[in-house]
Amino acid sequence: MNAVEQTTKTSGACPVTDAAGSTIRRRDIAGFSLTEAVYAEGVSLGRHCHANAYLTMVLSGNYVERNTYREYRWGEGALHLLPAGERHENEFTTAVRCLRVRIDALAADRLGDESRRVFSEPREISGPLSAWLANRALREFRAQDDVAPLAMEGVLLEMLAESARSASAGPGSSAPAWLRRVRESLDEAYLLAPSLTDLAAVGGVHPVHLSREFRKRYRITIGEYIRKRRIEHASGLLSNSGMPMAEIASTCGFSDQSHFCALFKKYSGLTPAKFRDLSAQH
Repeated sequence: MNAVEQTTKTSGACPVTDAAGSTIRRRDIAGFSLTEAVYAEGVSLGRHCHANAYLTMVLSGNYVERNTYREYRWGEGALHLLPAGERHENEFTTAVRCLRVRIDALAADRLGDESRRVFSEPREISGPLSAWLANRALREFRAQDDVAPLAMEGVLLEMLAESARSASAGPGSSAPAWLRRVRESLDEAYLLAPSLTDLAAVGGVHPVHLSREFRKRYRITIGEYIRKRRIEHASGLLSNSGMPMAEIASTCGFSDQSHFCALFKKYSGLTPAKFRDLSAQH
């Protein structure tokens, strides 16, 4: 089934569209519609929005998404949520394959009081648990047995619960533009351990002011944020590669394998070996 993004109806100045691309496979379960799709390199989708919220897991490639507040660069392994009605545009800098999950009102209502917070703004859903859940969702999506729909439903609801925790971690778009620039710089350079002076230069502020405001806005220190991003990167390597533990530790900037294992267990509750075993089982 080959298709392009088609406008289905219009809401004010924002065309409301349904996600398409070139569809590889699709499955519908209670409250969710899952589509594995590909987009060609160079495709651009002008400003539009969707009638439903979407979870998107990037399986390969890179693309840019711009909304009112900021620009996101999504690459392989990224998992992010887009609320219904959020105006945005997309530019596919490479060929992209992704799993897109349309979230119907039925599923959103099941979150109860958390629903408003989960769908308040675009957000990345990150962390070792989220990476594991995303990997499970993809495996169940491709499974052919009659248990897969039930398993997918449970995993997707867990992913939305993780999004609720992410929403509780602190404000996003409410942060000043200079602080968002710093966080975006960190998201691109967390493996390189940039200095506080360099980061302050990105924001155009004093290092002390940066350190205080970052912790105030995101409820985490810059050092903890870098460690968290490295653990997230490591969880993807554990799930999707056969790379030895020592090599993962080195690649992700940890001093040695012992240091990596201790921090991974602190952030995820599992040893790297156990996390890899569980990822392989689902």
